[in-house]
Amino acid sequence: MTGRTPRPTLRDIAQATGLSPSTVSRALRGSSRISPATRQLVTREASRLGYQVDLAASLLRSGRARNVGLLCRLDQELHFAYYRCLLGAAERAGIRLVVESVSQARPASQALGVLEQLRCRALVVIDPAGLDGLDVSSLAMPTVIIGQGPCEQADLVTSDNTTGMAQLAEHLRQAGHRQVAYLDGPSGRSATARRHAFLTAATRSGLEVELRPAGSCTDDGYTQTRAMMEAGQLTPADSAVAGRVSALVCYNDQCAQGAVVALLRGGLRPGWDVAVSGCDNSRIASCQAFDLTSIDRRPEQVAALAVELAAARLEPGGGDGVDHRQVPATVSRKVATQLVVRGSTSRVRLPPASQRVLGD
Repeated sequence: MTGRTPRPTLRDIAQATGLSPSTVSRALRGSSRISPATRQLVTREASRLGYQVDLAASLLRSGRARNVGLLCRLDQELHFAYYRCLLGAAERAGIRLVVESVSQARPASQALGVLEQLRCRALVVIDPAGLDGLDVSSLAMPTVIIGQGPCEQADLVTSDNTTGMAQLAEHLRQAGHRQVAYLDGPSGRSATARRHAFLTAATRSGLEVELRPAGSCTDDGYTQTRAMMEAGQLTPADSAVAGRVSALVCYNDQCAQGAVVALLRGGLRPGWDVAVSGCDNSRIASCQAFDLTSIDRRPEQVAALAVELAAARLEPGGGDGVDHRQVPATVSRKVATQLVVRGSTSRVRLPPASQRVLGD
C-alpha cells in the first residue's frame, strides 16, 4: 500500500528557496523585517509545494505569542459588525484574533476554556451581560470589554448613546412628531443605557414618549407594533390626529425590522404614514429594502480602541503573565454615536399641532 505523502514543512520551503527556516517563517507571518521580494518568493514556493500553516501549532508554540481571544455572539447583528472591524484592527496591529462565539449550545465557560488552551494572553468581550454564565471578575487574563460600563475589573470601550439619541429626538421634533413610542430592549445595561439616553433627549426636545416592552429580535418589534395597531394607538401622519403615536423608536435594527413588517401588513407605510428608527446602523438598516434611519455606533473606532487596549496589555509591564486584577489601573474610552437619516423617518411630515384634531 502506498503511504500518504508527507506534508510540506518550513524546511522544505527553505531548501527550495535557499533561505533559512527562520526567514521563511517570518515571511509567512508577514513580518516587516522581510523584504517584499523575499516574501513573494516564499509565498510562491509555499503555494507550489502545497504548504499550509498549522494554526493550532502556531497558536500553542509560544507563551509570548500575540494571541487575543474574542468572546461574542455572532448571531447578533451588532456583535458581527464589531467582529469584522476587530479582525481588521487586529491584523493591522500584528495580533492574531481567536474567535469563540457563545450560544445556548456553547456556553461562555466552554468558549473561554478553548481560548485559554490556545494561550490567548488577553481577551476582548462584547457585551458580557448578554453572555450567559460569564463572570468578568473571575477572568484570569487582561480583558477589554465592549459595552456599557462601569467595570472595575477590565478596560472598557463604550459607544456613548448621548449624541446619537439627541440627534434622533431633534430630528423627530423637527419633522413635527410629538407622540413617540419607544420599543425597549431586553433587560441589561445596554437596554438601560439606550432607554435613558433617548428619554433624556426626548424631554429636552419636547417629545412625549410611551415606553413599550419589546426586545432585540425581529419578532419583538413585530409583536409590539401589531398590538399598538390593534389598539388604535398608531395613526397615519396625514390623518393629523393628536394624542396618538406617529413615530416608533426601536431598541435596535432587528426590532425595527419587525416593526416595519407589522406596519406594512397592517396597511401603514413606514416612512410615509409612521416614522420608524432603529439603532446600530446594521446591514438591515442600510439595505434598500428597509432604508432605515438608525444610530451608528462607530464600530470601526470602537474596534480600533479595543485592539489598542488589548495590545497594551500584551506588552511587558502591561499585564504580561500577570493576573489582570493586579494591574494598577483599568482604562475607559468612549466613542460618540451619530444619527444616520434614511427614508424610514425623513418622508413623514406632520401638520402643525394647531391643525391637528383631538383623538378619541
